[in-house]
Amino acid sequence: MARRPIITLLTDFGSADYYVGTMKGVILGINPDVQIVDITHEVIPHDILDAAFTLAQTYRTYPTRTIHVAVVDPGVGTERRPILAAGDNHYFIAPDNGVLSFVYPQQERLTVREIKSEHYFRSPVSQTFHARDIFAPVAAYLSKGLEPYQLGEEITDYVRLQIPKPQAVGAKSFRGVVLKVDRFGNAITNLGRSDVPALFAAPTPRFKLKVGDREITRLLHAYAEGAPEEVFAILGSSGYLEIAANRGGAAKLLGITRGAEILLEIS
Repeated sequence: MARRPIITLLTDFGSADYYVGTMKGVILGINPDVQIVDITHEVIPHDILDAAFTLAQTYRTYPTRTIHVAVVDPGVGTERRPILAAGDNHYFIAPDNGVLSFVYPQQERLTVREIKSEHYFRSPVSQTFHARDIFAPVAAYLSKGLEPYQLGEEITDYVRLQIPKPQAVGAKSFRGVVLKVDRFGNAITNLGRSDVPALFAAPTPRFKLKVGDREITRLLHAYAEGAPEEVFAILGSSGYLEIAANRGGAAKLLGITRGAEILLEIS
C-alpha cells in the first residue's frame, strides 16, 4: 500500500485567523488523500530567521519526499519570487526571501526553481495571500506527482541570509550570539558541538560563558540538574549550546533576547 503524501506547513499566521484553514482547504480540494502536518504557525511575525531556524530543526524528522511549505512572507505582493527547492530527500516551497537559508547548506544535491507556471495557481491570485493562491496549490499538485521541472526554470541567485557564525577570538575563546529564545526561556546560541568540541570533551573542561555582566561556569546534562533558577549551559536537542535555567527562564533572568552577544572562554 502506497504511503499517503505528506505536506507540512510552517507559518507566522497564528491560529486566530482563517489563513491556515484556508491553505488546508485549497490543498485538500486538489488532493484529498494528502496528509497535512502543522509544524508551527507561531513563528515570530515577519521573522524570517526564526522560521528558517525552526524549519531546519524539523524537516529531517519527516519521511523522504515530504513537501514542506514555509511561509513567512513580509514581501508578499512585491517582486520577490516564489520558489521550489528540491533537496536530497525533501521538497521546500517558500518565498525567495532567505527562509530556506539553514536548509540549503544541509543538502548535498540541491535544485532551486522559480515557480512561474500559473496554470497551477488559484485564480485570481491575491496580492496579499500567496500562501493560499500559489504555495498551497503548488504543494498539492506536487503531492499528486507533478514534476518540479514543470513549475519553472532552475535559478542560482536565490536569497541566502547571512546566518551568524561563531568567531574565534583566541586559541580557546569564541564569540557567538543568541539565535533564538524558546518558550521556556532557554537562549539557544549559535555555538554548535562542532564549533567548540573541546567544551564537550570528558571530563568537561573549566570554562566561562560570559553573557552581559554574568558568568556561567557549569555545563549540565539535564535541565533538572540545575538548582531552582540557577543559570547554566547545556547542549540542547538542536545541537547548539543553550543558556538555561531550571524552570526559571534563563533569558528573563539574564535580561537578554535574540542577538545578545556571548563570549566562551575555555581554560
